[in-house]
Amino acid sequence: MTGEKLKEFLRRLTAEGFEPELDELGAGTVRDGEWSVDVMEDGEIQFKPENRALAYRVRDIRDEVDEYMTAFATAAPGVERFPRGGQEDTRTLLMYGGFELAARRLSDDSVDFVTWAHVRGNRDMGHYYETYAAAKEDFALRCGLIDRRKLFTETELVIIRQGLVMCADITPDMGMDEARQIRSLVEKIDDMTVPQITEHEQEHEELGEEPELELMSDES
Repeated sequence: MTGEKLKEFLRRLTAEGFEPELDELGAGTVRDGEWSVDVMEDGEIQFKPENRALAYRVRDIRDEVDEYMTAFATAAPGVERFPRGGQEDTRTLLMYGGFELAARRLSDDSVDFVTWAHVRGNRDMGHYYETYAAAKEDFALRCGLIDRRKLFTETELVIIRQGLVMCADITPDMGMDEARQIRSLVEKIDDMTVPQITEHEQEHEELGEEPELELMSDES
């Protein structure tokens, strides 16, 4: 990751309280207090098992930045004036069902996001977000791509995960297929909620899995 993508990646990491030390090719270390992970030039993230949550968060930020900065770079630019004379470059990332998801590069070079409904040819009912994930979810809900009734909250997912781990613990004669399905479900939940989950080595042993030691870039 280089150029504008790297600049935004560094901004996002710093905004969330991390301490990135990355070179011009995007390689280096990201620290969070006493915890740290190493980022390679090819996007691979190397980490110790106890730093798994940090590695997943850095990965998620990296993937988000790559997605929206790629879309931003290829979208048609549009400059709008702030009331006090500043500028923002607002670019449409997605349009569907009369709703728009846009990214805005502000006068201080930060990036935020907004979803609008298009009413009689005008943008209306704007919802503003600092994070791409929240804006993208809001866009999907507003335009009907996702049924809100079928969504689980993070708290509900954590409860489901705990139940799956408990099921594996109290069912010693579980078959290989069932154990594999439970492990797959737990991994999916971890991908979405790992910052809110405290990992225990015992849980890995109960499910017959080894802690991950690296995360590869989607581009690899």
